[in-house]
Amino acid sequence: MDGPLISALHEAMTASLLQRRRLLGGVALAGASALLHRPLWAADSEPDVIVIGAGLAGLNAALLLEQFGLVVRVIEARQRVGGRLFTLDQVAGRPEAGGNQIGSSYARIVDTARRLDVMLETSGSSPLLRPDGMVYDIAGLRLSTADWAALPNHPMPPALRAMTPDRALARAIGASPLGSISAWREPAAQQFDRPLTEHLRSQGLSEEALRLMTANNSYGDKLTETSLLMMYYLQTSLAEVMKFKGPAQNVLGGNQRLPEAMARALQGQLLLGRAVTAIDAGLTVGMPAGKARATVSCADGSVHRARFVVCSLPLPAMRSIRFTPALPELHAEAVQQLRYNKITQLHLEVLRPFWESEGRLPFVWSDGPLGRVFPNDEKGNGQAQTLTIWSTGAGTKHWDKLTEAEAETLALAEMTRLFPSARGALRLAQRVCWHQDPLAGGSWANWAPGQISRFAQAVVQPHGRLHFAGEHTGFTIRGMEAAMESGERAATEILSRL
Repeated sequence: MDGPLISALHEAMTASLLQRRRLLGGVALAGASALLHRPLWAADSEPDVIVIGAGLAGLNAALLLEQFGLVVRVIEARQRVGGRLFTLDQVAGRPEAGGNQIGSSYARIVDTARRLDVMLETSGSSPLLRPDGMVYDIAGLRLSTADWAALPNHPMPPALRAMTPDRALARAIGASPLGSISAWREPAAQQFDRPLTEHLRSQGLSEEALRLMTANNSYGDKLTETSLLMMYYLQTSLAEVMKFKGPAQNVLGGNQRLPEAMARALQGQLLLGRAVTAIDAGLTVGMPAGKARATVSCADGSVHRARFVVCSLPLPAMRSIRFTPALPELHAEAVQQLRYNKITQLHLEVLRPFWESEGRLPFVWSDGPLGRVFPNDEKGNGQAQTLTIWSTGAGTKHWDKLTEAEAETLALAEMTRLFPSARGALRLAQRVCWHQDPLAGGSWANWAPGQISRFAQAVVQPHGRLHFAGEHTGFTIRGMEAAMESGERAATEILSRL
């Protein structure tokens, strides 16, 4: 989600990153010297580091390690790179199924794009995404923004009536008490690691208001499954992002072009279609430290050995891997228990701009099957080639049980109910269900009440010669930048051990 560094704030963040890399260089100096004088037992095709997962976290870790002279092999189960960054190239307009925007604070993303000559473009401000033009679909009623705000017996408090329930939720939570962007992981913040509903009910919100706030919740099927601390973290992260002025951007030709460029820049091997089944963390008793190795086994029967391993997989994807020795108790619990956001996307190709005759925008907030509908108009010219139905949390149950044909029938029926002129104007181009993908398990980590306090530190701790990266191990800004940050941290840890 990024673009060129066009502001002094961008430059400041990049300068901070470069300073960090200089520190990495200092840490790695002795290690780099050792690499120039490798013993004979290392002078073969065996890499220094194996990176599992070719998403942003894994690729960033691999590139940083290679900068300091290490030989790296990247192993990816998919037949593509990018992980949860996924441009739908075969769909009109190339909509994003994963990370869809590069914020002005994503310095690592911006810096990497610039170094690899990946072109970025400003995301247009679409006239199709005006909040005052949103269509509300509440309890089967089609309402305009004005209708919704003036609805008799409105379930929301007066100050929250002129906004969507998800925005009302953020407002009802109130200002974050966290003192910094990384404070969510600190012991002092654990007092907030409790169910969000406790806090909301203390604000006097009705059960109907809570139902609507739950309808499109991206952080748990129910608000009782959402941690107040996680929401404070999100607010603090957003506040940090807002400090950096500048437009949102996208990669020219699709955001997946960035990990593809990162993969091309690798000097070592990139093995696609290799699902990892077992990892031995290299804790062999009696083995001299210089000769100890970690071992990675794949479903195709191949076995790979290296001095270190970086696992950048989402926690759900780690459930099918056998670890030797077993992961520490808290880390193993996190792998099994931490849920990721359920999300179903239905990308509808626009055959005719039906909304022009309707007098309303194809921009929807619904408590029914549609969830939310977004027109994809990155150029900002009002010519959306696709619409995306974006269903999250418990809302995905409407879609999970349907075949592709049944999903298209339901999607078109719901759109025609709200927009009669949409009949014959749409077709389903692609359905994406991240929570049904065993290599992802969902779109991002959802920390349930009590899980940040219990697991947040455990999932970043090295285990023998095995280190961990991935969005769920990020400390500061969420999303793509968190993935990049985590890869940098994992690389730092390994370089400090050389």
